[in-house]
Amino acid sequence: MTAESAEQVIERLAMTPIPEEGAWFVAGPRTQGLNAITVLLTDRPDGFSAMHRLAVDEGWQWLAGAPAALLRLRRGGTGVLNYVGPQSSQFLVRHGTWMGASTLGEWTLLSCWCAPAFRPEHFELGDRAELVERYPSYATEITALTRDEPVGRMR
Repeated sequence: MTAESAEQVIERLAMTPIPEEGAWFVAGPRTQGLNAITVLLTDRPDGFSAMHRLAVDEGWQWLAGAPAALLRLRRGGTGVLNYVGPQSSQFLVRHGTWMGASTLGEWTLLSCWCAPAFRPEHFELGDRAELVERYPSYATEITALTRDEPVGRMR
């Protein structure tokens, strides 16, 4: 059996682009207290999760494909780069933490959940210049995880 391509995963799961952030998603279970999505990061220009922060906690869990690099920038100018994959498959991003991720291969399939459940007003897209100024030791990663223009707009 041959491995699926990113396009085949997108088609099989009926995924759509994530507004503003980039990458692909399909909604999962949702209550007022929790929601989940399945996310696909790809090696395409629109395939990474751009730097953003949420007003709610978000968990990331690796499901399939290549590992992903997850950058978390914390209050006070500190940060950490983790690899989400088969050996370290779960990470929690606390509310207010800047985050962004990219695949380390052709594609990475993840489950992401938010508690309480995500609403568009919880989302803030990062600005490259502001983040580089606040976190200069992560300038290379921030530049790679931001875009000149967002991918669509959140409704």
